Amino acid sequence: MATSPDRAYDLIANVSRMAEWSPNVVKVAYTDGDGPRAGAVFTGVNKAGDRVWESTSRVLTAEPGKEFSWEVGDGVVRWTYSFHANTVVTVDWQLLKVLPEFAGRLDDLRRFTARGIEDTLIAIAEAQACTR
Repeated sequence: MATSPDRAYDLIANVSRMAEWSPNVVKVAYTDGDGPRAGAVFTGVNKAGDRVWESTSRVLTAEPGKEFSWEVGDGVVRWTYSFHANTVVTVDWQLLKVLPEFAGRLDDLRRFTARGIEDTLIAIAEAQACTR
């Protein structure tokens, strides 16, 4: 991404913008006007094909220019975005609990998530390039 680690962090930590970039996100917002800090809560509406669902997430780490992470639901998934020099952004997605609706479909879930991550990072990089 052609930006600084601090700017990349600001883009990701402003979760309300995620719907602009991710093909799987409909809407996200911090609750009660909260912001990117450890312990902050946000809700999201996601989609996969015709399936739409809402989730609640809690921010775990909020270190500007370094890392932004959150956990979805009651410890179902952990997302971590890490920011490095020359702005390399890495994304770690950990499935912590297998919900019944995903049992037997973990390969599909992995592929769906990997495509979404790639599409999201590309869209963020393109949007950032347009604002330079």
